[in-house]
Amino acid sequence: MDTSSGSDSYDRTRGHRPRGREAQRRPGRDRGTAGGRGGADRAPDISVKIDTLANTLQDTSRNLTKVDRMLGQYRDHTDDQAEAMALLRENLEESISQLQTQRLSRSNGARSGSASASTLHTSDLEAGSGSEGPRFLPTSPLKNYTGAAARTRRSQSAGVRFQDASLKGKDIHSLHQSLRDLRCDQLRLSDDLDKEIFRRNRSDIDTRRAMESLTGHMTTSQRQDSSVLKDISVTHAFNFPLSHLSHPAAIPVFVTRGNPPSDCLQVSSRVERRLQELEREMHGEERERRPEPRGAMSDELLEMELDLDRARRLLEQSEDSRESLVQQDLSTDLARREQQQLRMLEQLREMQSRGQAERRETEAILQESTRSRDELKTKALEAVRQWRAKCKRMQKQLEEAKAQAQFHTDKASQAAREKESSLAQLKALSQQTEAARRELAEILGRLAQREEELHRKDVELSETRQRQLSLEQEMREVREALVEETQRQAAVQTKLREENQRLEERASTQARRCQRDRETQDELQAALKLMTAARGQLAQRLAEEESSRKELQKGSAELQAKLTATQQEQAALGQQLQLEREVHQKEVDNMKAMMEDNKMKKDREVKDKLKLCSREHDEMAHLKADAAADKELCGVLRIKLDRMKDECDKLAAQLSTKDEAHALLNRKHQLLKHELDDKVRSAERRRASEVDEKLLRMEVEQETILTAMGEELDTACRSLARNGEDKLQTKLRWLREEVRERVTREQRLRKQHQQTRDQLKALRQSRDSENADLMQRLDRQEKLLHSLSTEKKELLERSRRNEDEMRSLQERVLDVETSTRVALDHLESIPEKQSLMENFKDLEESQRQKEVVEQRYTKCKEIFWDLQHQLDDSKRRIQECREEKLDATSRSLKLAALSSSIKGPRTFLGSSLTYKSAKLLTDIWQSVRAAHFLCLRVILTSENSGIPPIGCLTPELRHNAVITCIHDYFGSNS
Repeated sequence: MDTSSGSDSYDRTRGHRPRGREAQRRPGRDRGTAGGRGGADRAPDISVKIDTLANTLQDTSRNLTKVDRMLGQYRDHTDDQAEAMALLRENLEESISQLQTQRLSRSNGARSGSASASTLHTSDLEAGSGSEGPRFLPTSPLKNYTGAAARTRRSQSAGVRFQDASLKGKDIHSLHQSLRDLRCDQLRLSDDLDKEIFRRNRSDIDTRRAMESLTGHMTTSQRQDSSVLKDISVTHAFNFPLSHLSHPAAIPVFVTRGNPPSDCLQVSSRVERRLQELEREMHGEERERRPEPRGAMSDELLEMELDLDRARRLLEQSEDSRESLVQQDLSTDLARREQQQLRMLEQLREMQSRGQAERRETEAILQESTRSRDELKTKALEAVRQWRAKCKRMQKQLEEAKAQAQFHTDKASQAAREKESSLAQLKALSQQTEAARRELAEILGRLAQREEELHRKDVELSETRQRQLSLEQEMREVREALVEETQRQAAVQTKLREENQRLEERASTQARRCQRDRETQDELQAALKLMTAARGQLAQRLAEEESSRKELQKGSAELQAKLTATQQEQAALGQQLQLEREVHQKEVDNMKAMMEDNKMKKDREVKDKLKLCSREHDEMAHLKADAAADKELCGVLRIKLDRMKDECDKLAAQLSTKDEAHALLNRKHQLLKHELDDKVRSAERRRASEVDEKLLRMEVEQETILTAMGEELDTACRSLARNGEDKLQTKLRWLREEVRERVTREQRLRKQHQQTRDQLKALRQSRDSENADLMQRLDRQEKLLHSLSTEKKELLERSRRNEDEMRSLQERVLDVETSTRVALDHLESIPEKQSLMENFKDLEESQRQKEVVEQRYTKCKEIFWDLQHQLDDSKRRIQECREEKLDATSRSLKLAALSSSIKGPRTFLGSSLTYKSAKLLTDIWQSVRAAHFLCLRVILTSENSGIPPIGCLTPELRHNAVITCIHDYFGSNS
């Protein structure tokens, strides 16, 4: 059988799928997402993960069954080959022994056949049946067979053809056939030899009888006293045939090698006939010539005896030469066939050795496949347990969400009542609400972006978790390689210590330089403080204007009370969001702690041995990076100060230009209001359609999961039913019913959760529309420079951390690459282990992907924490500014009322100027935040695309990129 095609197809599917599986495995495990996202976002992730798990398990089970089947077929094939080779070996040994015995017996029989007539074989008794045909086709070289079929048979079967060692089933059958032909040839040769021996013995017996009769006649003729004439006639009659016989041309020469055995028989028959004729003539001449004298008779008799002796010698010489030729032919033929059989035995031994080697390899492959199958089973069981625990956790979360939904519905009813009372008052503030709607749309877009980023980060987290499990095994193998490398690096450490002493001296000099740079940085910070003081003066002026507004806003006390109620609701919602964030943060911290513990456990053994080298390299890298970063920071900060001064001048110029543009904006305000209403309605419809589509997808995914689980349970029940375990079958049925009930509960809870979520969205929209008028008058001019400087410092610190982490990760990657290269070189030296080479290449690719994912995870995590910190700061600032702005709005309303009665249009212009200045400051703050988010988006897009991330750039280039983004944004807004 051919097992190469099956194995090749299995290798092909295995080399291509790891990419497909990695692509399918991207959803991964989800330990907990942001609090704002509900169970509807988690449910599709869980269903996708369960589908991927089921697909991977099915694929692995199929592959393992294929491998088991192929290995079983290959084992049967090797067993059949071994049995066939053993039978061939036994047959060859038997044929060799038979040939040796036949050779010995024939040599003994040929020697004893000329001595006595009694030495005959068992085949001599069967010679009487001459009419019967031979059992096998004759192949004797002493006979001239008329049929050409025997010659063709001889030429086809006698030639043994040796083939390659990689014989398949057909080749083995042909080898069997050749051995059978050899056996038949041996039997035919043995039969022919027996027949030849029988014929020779018979001819010897006939010649001896003729000679005995001749000697008897001679004795009788000597006793008789006949006449001399009779004796002379008898001698004359005898002289003629004997002289004819003694002549060399009369007797055929048998020394030639090509005479067939039929000529020998003809010669023997002729000799017998001639002897009979001589006897008859002798009797006739004795009767006619009796009166001859006895003296002449005696002389003639002596001559006759001499002639007979000569004839006997010639006959014996011819027979000896014929037998020697036959023996030589037979001996050469037997030697040649013995050599062929010895070659075949050697070939069979080589085939057996190769078969044993292949069997060992297949057994090793079987052991590896069983081990991998057991590991996959254990992983699958662990994954199923984790999913069950996660389902229970989701049920608890759904119940909590239901309780919160009821609480929010109660609050929503109260808010609706208060909304009806505040609608009349909010009509006067319609202009402010539209500006707030713009900000709201921007904030919602940013929140959606953040949710998408969080979802992406969670997906990457799950991928890193799955890859971490696969890389734990790789780390174990890498540890063994690292132990060997530590022995090599022991000699290198001595050299590094000497270099470290030199580097410490350089480090001291660099530390002095760093101190100088810090002093320059302190001077720059002092300059920044002076700038903040100047900004503070401007803020005081604005505060004076706001104090005048507060005196006029006492009439809006009722509105303030309602706003406080809304603020309390917002604070409650903020607390709830904070709790959800804390829960998510705890989960993230737990995951981080678990990952760090695992990494520490893995790296402890390696770090203990490589601690000295890594510390020294890290210190040098940190010192160099700090020195370069400090130099670049000084230059960047100076450039930033100059740019900030220019920006302040530009802002002062923009205040005058925006006063003129305010009138145009008021006209466009109404048009934009209608457009915003239409957009909000379309967005709500779109969201509703998206939610419906998500629900349909979740239902379909749940049905597929249920069907898959039902099929798995059915298969398990059938397998258990075959074994006769009825109790387990009933338990499995109960479990199946429980699973179905739980799934129905989950569907109900998910529907309820979706309904509550829709209600919460509606409430949030209403609450945001009510609070939008307060968001418009947020004044961030005092803290713009301070926030920008702090954010830039944080970005610098993050970039430094990212660079340090990148360096440490690169060092680890280099260590792992060296170990894998050593292993790959060792494997490339062995040509029969190319499959292992491909597996190691796959491991290298997976390790690289893991490192890239870890880098992205660290960066995204830092960005996520920064965003969360910014949200908390923004909430705190909003609460502080609300209290100030309420007083400012009340005073501004009073001033507007008084100025309308006293000054007329001039006061309206002043109030519009204050309103414009506040709006301009809010626009500036929004532009700065948008620039910050643009920078973050650039970071994410550079990481997701093939562009090198900002962490790989120098600090100067990064700050220049951020500043250019801010300038571009300011230019577009202006």
